Amino acid sequence: MPFFCIHCRSEIDSKFKACPYCGEPITDFLRKHLEQPLDGKYQILSRLGIGGMGEVYKVLHLHLNSIRVIKLMRTSIAGEPGADDRFLREARLATRINHPNVAALYDFSTLEDGSRYMVWEYIEGTNLHELIETHGPLSPKYAARLAIEALHGLEAIHRAGIVHRDISPENIMIARDEEGEQHVKLIDLGIAKQGDGTEGNKTKTGMFVGKWKYCSPEHLGMLDAGERIDGRADIYSFGIVLYEMLTGVPPFQAETPHAYLMLHSSEKPRPLREVNPSMPASPELEALIFKALEKDRKKRFASAREMARALEVLEPTLDDQIGAPPPLPKAFEVTEEPTKLSTPTVPSGGVPLKAPAVDPNASTVLTASGEPMARELRKVSTTNVVPVPGQRRSRMWIAIVLALVVIAAAAVIMLRKPEPAVVKTTTAPPVAAPVVPVAQGRVALNAFPWGEVTSIRNVANGATVELNAPFMTPGPVDLAPGTYEITLSNPAYRSSIIRKVDVKAGEEQVVNVQFADPSTATLPQLSGGAP
Repeated sequence: MPFFCIHCRSEIDSKFKACPYCGEPITDFLRKHLEQPLDGKYQILSRLGIGGMGEVYKVLHLHLNSIRVIKLMRTSIAGEPGADDRFLREARLATRINHPNVAALYDFSTLEDGSRYMVWEYIEGTNLHELIETHGPLSPKYAARLAIEALHGLEAIHRAGIVHRDISPENIMIARDEEGEQHVKLIDLGIAKQGDGTEGNKTKTGMFVGKWKYCSPEHLGMLDAGERIDGRADIYSFGIVLYEMLTGVPPFQAETPHAYLMLHSSEKPRPLREVNPSMPASPELEALIFKALEKDRKKRFASAREMARALEVLEPTLDDQIGAPPPLPKAFEVTEEPTKLSTPTVPSGGVPLKAPAVDPNASTVLTASGEPMARELRKVSTTNVVPVPGQRRSRMWIAIVLALVVIAAAAVIMLRKPEPAVVKTTTAPPVAAPVVPVAQGRVALNAFPWGEVTSIRNVANGATVELNAPFMTPGPVDLAPGTYEITLSNPAYRSSIIRKVDVKAGEEQVVNVQFADPSTATLPQLSGGAP
């Protein structure tokens, strides 16, 4: 059977360390289980990421036809002293959590090579980091609604005896249920440790497992002798997340771990409207956030539930207005007053300058040319505002020529014989009707054993619907009304399958595709029990 790259789907030699076409790494785990389902039931569909703890995959449970997420613990970590006990304890604690705002743990096991894996709920949606990056700061009311749900999930985690230790926008998912309602889910408990004081604030490798930007003073070791990290550390991290939801940026930004250590230990966060003046004022909400960000954990909320209740009281009074992205720091501006140009600035080469790419973590804003923004602006002002002597002379001659042309045109008009006036009746151009968005229809795609949607073509005009990312079944796709040809493929089968479907506004069509007959297909035997 040919071996296909999990990222670009190119046929390659399975012995390669990486795909020669797209550079996707090929690990021993992937080399084995891309063709052979893990534990006889989990078919790998795509890799979601590679981290310090291991690899994360999107998989299909062959027998239940359900999408799951597998988190694989690296063999080197699994082989450390005490790793068995830590893995089993963490997995058992996570299985106690049954809450709508926390991703569910379905299964966990050990492979032949000693590596371990967990099978988690797959959540179709976007994380909070992507939401803020795409749409900017959230309105206080909407941010409070999301925060309340996240805090209820965090309370469930703490009640199970777990300190999450990695609360960040990337680990807060926003998904929609079957009725279109939004819900928050906390994910990635893979680095969580039991809150019994046995683990300290580091893993056995001595590596801090959280993110510096969102870590609490306790995460950084600021505890008295005999004290241990508890759920209040997660409350501090969540206070940073809520601050970022409202302003668009976290309260503390640095470039080194030592700088973050100083900020989290002693620096107070700036007032919200000082960071982003466009956000609606809410002194009560700001006071709530600052309470969560107290350096002394005794002054914070005692629990996630207490913070959620405080937000629930405030939520009805909060503004639903969305603030603009935070302004650039003053250090990035060349003058006190912003320069206003009536026309785009074009350098001598004739190519317009591109807008500078702003990195929120960088200390200097760079332009498209790679130079600091202030330096580029000075260069533009020098070459476009102050003309050289040659330019003055050429401009003077242009003015003289234009004056002569105007005089000659006036003389011709005066010498022409006047013609009788003709009255013309004109009608105002038609006013364009407002554009009304077309209601879309939904197509639910299923395939056995699974399939990838390789193309969606509008039959009427031949236009192809752009797929921004690999689309694996099962899953829905929203399309404008019309007739479409949908092509699905599976690397294990030679031929693709094309289905034609009529999409109607506000209706859902179900498309079932079978690469093999489920009634006659030979499925792997279950091992270890299905979750």
